[in-house]
Amino acid sequence: MKSFKQTAAGFICALLLITAAHAEKNALKGTRLGFGFDRGLGVIATVGKFNGFLGNDGAAVDYMLSKDALNIKVDGSAFWYVAAGGYGDWDGDAGVRLPVGAELYFNDRLDAYTQIIPRFRVNHDARFGLDFAIGVRYLF
Repeated sequence: MKSFKQTAAGFICALLLITAAHAEKNALKGTRLGFGFDRGLGVIATVGKFNGFLGNDGAAVDYMLSKDALNIKVDGSAFWYVAAGGYGDWDGDAGVRLPVGAELYFNDRLDAYTQIIPRFRVNHDARFGLDFAIGVRYLF
């Protein structure tokens, strides 16, 4: 039953990302794929303003609400952002989250990100929590 839940959640995440991609003009421009740690170790896909993560502990989809440049002196460019989304874990937990993060672009194709993620679990025993995420992405 657990593998069915993982397959179904993966399918739903992929469907959400594809739907988001078709909703935007020049949808595949700016698509990034990578790996990181968010809902466990897994893969991340960024399509337009949507970030989707599929990991060994669960899945998450976030929508970028705001993104602005950081005024720091680094090689490459740096941005901070705020997103909103939801998550589901393979053990049945689900909730909403508000990632606040930073991105560092090393060149036109490679970037790294880190996030602090306040979350609110809406099922089982509803409660607040704090997660962290880190990863790298590559533009294809």
